[in-house]
Amino acid sequence: MSIQGEMIRSEHLQTAIKARLWHPETIYSTIFITSIIIIASFPTIFAYVTAPEDRFFTGVVYNIPDHNQYFAWLRDFRYQHLAANRLTAEPNEPALFHLLWWISGKAGVIFDLSFGAIFNILRIIGGITLLISGYLLFRVTIANEVQRKLAFTLFATGGGLGIVWVIIKHAQKLEDAPFPFDIYTSEPNSFFLVLAFPHFALALSLIIGVIGFTFVAYQRQQLRYAIVAGICGFLIGLQHAYDILTLAAVLGIFGLLVWWRDRQFPTFLFKCGIIIAAFTVPPGAYLSWLVLNDATWGGKLAQFDNAGAWTPNLFHLPILLGVPFLLALASFRLKMLRSQDNAELLFAAWFVVHFVLAYLPVSFQIHLLLGWQVPIAVLAARLIHTRIWPWIRQRFGSIGVVTATVAILGLSMITNVYLVVWRIVDLGRYQQPYFLTSDEVKALEWLATHTTKNDVVLGVLEINQHVPPWTDAHAFLAHWAGTLDYYVKIDMVAKVLDPNTPSAERTAILDMYNVRYVIVREQDVEREQFSAAAGEVLTPVFTQGAVTIYRRQ
Repeated sequence: MSIQGEMIRSEHLQTAIKARLWHPETIYSTIFITSIIIIASFPTIFAYVTAPEDRFFTGVVYNIPDHNQYFAWLRDFRYQHLAANRLTAEPNEPALFHLLWWISGKAGVIFDLSFGAIFNILRIIGGITLLISGYLLFRVTIANEVQRKLAFTLFATGGGLGIVWVIIKHAQKLEDAPFPFDIYTSEPNSFFLVLAFPHFALALSLIIGVIGFTFVAYQRQQLRYAIVAGICGFLIGLQHAYDILTLAAVLGIFGLLVWWRDRQFPTFLFKCGIIIAAFTVPPGAYLSWLVLNDATWGGKLAQFDNAGAWTPNLFHLPILLGVPFLLALASFRLKMLRSQDNAELLFAAWFVVHFVLAYLPVSFQIHLLLGWQVPIAVLAARLIHTRIWPWIRQRFGSIGVVTATVAILGLSMITNVYLVVWRIVDLGRYQQPYFLTSDEVKALEWLATHTTKNDVVLGVLEINQHVPPWTDAHAFLAHWAGTLDYYVKIDMVAKVLDPNTPSAERTAILDMYNVRYVIVREQDVEREQFSAAAGEVLTPVFTQGAVTIYRRQ
């Protein structure tokens, strides 16, 4: 090709790129994504800006126990490639590799970032990645622009109707809202993921990547896209391996339905499946081997029941998943499972598969809700665009359509609006576990400089769960799953700190788990009483305000 031809081709390419970048839909999606990220950041910004001088904000706005677990891994990954389970007193060798926190640990060292800073950078990256991946999936699967925008809006902002339980709580003056998992389950709520769960947001981005690239590969009959899907699957296996079940189920059922519809074996889809499996199975096999052969990690998974986190029953799904779910149910037709439209077939299969995944008899079933919001948004948008709007427009005109749309979107978002306000109100108390007092920070800093990976620190859960992220030591009690024999150790901590416990019994517990340090706050036990009772075996080595650290003699 001549130089002039190359120049013309380059000019055409630049013109096409500019046209795409300045396309109204691109501008809309960019503004929309930016707005979601900013709104979801309100609680974090509030906590950082308003924190009193004597309070340290951890950077986490919800679910401290799990995020402290990740921060403990992150701390280990700063200078090594495998992490030990330091949320329990039992000695164990580093054996876990987790790609997300490995990268975060290395980046934290390079850029000298605190765990809170790393977490919130991840939260923003995860949120942007999730929203862009969702938009791009809808871009390649939904031809109609208006319907695509509707699906994207519902995917990004749609939540449940859990606020009804909050209203009932206040109306009946209850101590807690009934059915909390109807309100606070994050996996099927994209906005909640952007607000507080970057690892889930990134995992869902990869789920979308695997399914989206597989769909593109099938549509274009090009295996190179299946390789990209496989790479996404590999990354999922090293970050959130539960989702391999979702991928296998959705793509497997999609392939079977294509076979049933076309009356011939889907050879190309089978090749895609082989490629994806080649990438995805090895990391999944590694984690399976780990939990089956390592007593510490196997014991952690076995304690998943401790969370009491099960998918709400079928009758509660309309509350958990809200208006978009109800619209998706109304939109779904069995004939979609034999549709000649591959996109319609894919989303119909994905929607149905999650009814099974959500209730698999496994302790982590609630995690398998992750991703359900995608087909729900697509089916709901289809119903609004093709049936609800025409019906209302015929009877009530354009004003009726606008009113109905505002009502639908408002009801879809209302619980997420509550989540933002609730987190701001809760964080505004400046209390544990999201804030540490200056005394607690000084105590943890002292432990960081005086402990090694061989030491065990004992204390009540509220303060002791911060030991693994802040120090290299093991925590006697830190996490509902990571701490082996969790409830037994809660009782043991109570006995150790109880001044009335016989000295021999306290000593036996300390010796059984090789406890080196005990951290005690005034709100846990009165200092003078405890010192008098435990003085035979524990010596105070640090005191700062309300916090004292004792060392085993």
